[in-house]
Amino acid sequence: MSAKIIAVCNQKGGVGKTTLVTGLAEVFSRTLGKKVLVIDADPQYNVTSALGVTEPEFTLNDVLYGDESNNQKIMPGVAGDAIMPAGEAWQPKVDKNESFPRLDLIAAERNLASRERDSMMAREHRLRIALKGVADEYDIVLIDCAPSLGLLTVNALTAATHALLITEPRVASVEGLSEIVTTIGEVQENLNENIELLGVIVNKQKKRADQMHWIEKINANFGDLVFEPMLQDREVFAKAQAASQPLRAWGSEAAPHRADLVQLATQIWKGAES
Repeated sequence: MSAKIIAVCNQKGGVGKTTLVTGLAEVFSRTLGKKVLVIDADPQYNVTSALGVTEPEFTLNDVLYGDESNNQKIMPGVAGDAIMPAGEAWQPKVDKNESFPRLDLIAAERNLASRERDSMMAREHRLRIALKGVADEYDIVLIDCAPSLGLLTVNALTAATHALLITEPRVASVEGLSEIVTTIGEVQENLNENIELLGVIVNKQKKRADQMHWIEKINANFGDLVFEPMLQDREVFAKAQAASQPLRAWGSEAAPHRADLVQLATQIWKGAES
């Protein structure tokens, strides 16, 4: 199995990466039948919380820190030690004869922020090394990147096969896209020649006049790389995240929005396969 490793990123916070990553993870697993690993690479650990995991014993921070008894050397495949199942709400229920693949997680914690200051040799490659042999057990690995262009995001991009950008149709988020594209180009030139820009997802669309200007700008800059449909700004996303539950738990209220995620997941898989 050759996993699609997708780094989901934008250097600006508040664009909805958490709801997108968890929503796509659930759709890839439950609806498309893919074996999915989610990696929370954001020290704010919102994805970890949204997937119903609290107080994890071994996290991405421990993985990237390395072996303290061996000069913090990182061993290939060590990320496997941090893999745990997402919360019960995200898993198949035997009593309902559900049989989709288990959704797995490598959790984050606040101390992960200290990895931004690491200075050891090959520090940009530590996640790639840690995933060696581990990622191949999955169809798709989704990395929720920190809202910055620091070492954690560079690690994610160095480990990834693809980058998926998410933005809101507003000035700060759109300007952030150009900066992350520059970073992806630098990573491709110096660290990971195989990474590809998979596309851009526009989130929190409200169909207001002021947003249309930025949507036009996104389309002009990225063309066919802009995924459809754009995701609407709906309260149900916040409800699901706060309750650490997948959208499907909200029934008819969430059905149209989950349908949008199914469309997006299908296109993302097709794009990553090509």
